Amino acid sequence: MKTDDLITALSADLPPARRPERRLLLCLVPAAVLVLIAVGLWLGFRADLMLAMRGPTFWAKAAYTIALAISGFWLLDRLGRPGVSARAPLLVLGLILAGVLGLAAYELIAMPMPDRMPAVMGDSARVCAPNIVLLSLIAAPFVFWAARAFAPTRPMLAGAAAGLLTGALATTLYGLHCPEHTAAFVAVWYTLGMAIAVAIGALIGRRVFRW
Repeated sequence: MKTDDLITALSADLPPARRPERRLLLCLVPAAVLVLIAVGLWLGFRADLMLAMRGPTFWAKAAYTIALAISGFWLLDRLGRPGVSARAPLLVLGLILAGVLGLAAYELIAMPMPDRMPAVMGDSARVCAPNIVLLSLIAAPFVFWAARAFAPTRPMLAGAAAGLLTGALATTLYGLHCPEHTAAFVAVWYTLGMAIAVAIGALIGRRVFRW
């Protein structure tokens, strides 16, 4: 019997009440609380937060990162169930990324040449991705512990999905600190921070999710 067939057979015998996705959802609560505390105590909330929350830019950034978090959760849930296709969440993930990159490209093309580099770099390009990675590491233990209830046959890919979930969660809350507002900055530096979290998650998943 092949390893994948054995895992499928074993997972079929799991008790139906196990509901690993519910366990994962519950673990996101303390993870988010700790990341939120870290943002407040370490980085500080942006001074104009209440004003920013009245405008569309703040919510556009949040929509992007929340959509990626949902995609990461969906992908992890699919990868954690042997024999279930992960094509749908991967397709949605690709569409989200393509949409943001397309919006950033349109924004840059529409603005004068001298304004393009400042739009990409903003005032915090050097610290944005590292901050996101550090915040994601705070959430990672909760997500990976909860995800051990799944039965992934592709540990690295499942780890990458968990990394996407932690990175997107951290980035969403990082938005409470970050005042950057251009689509180009978000597309480059927010995405880079989450991509690093995905890579770290893949390495962790290779060991944590190994049968």
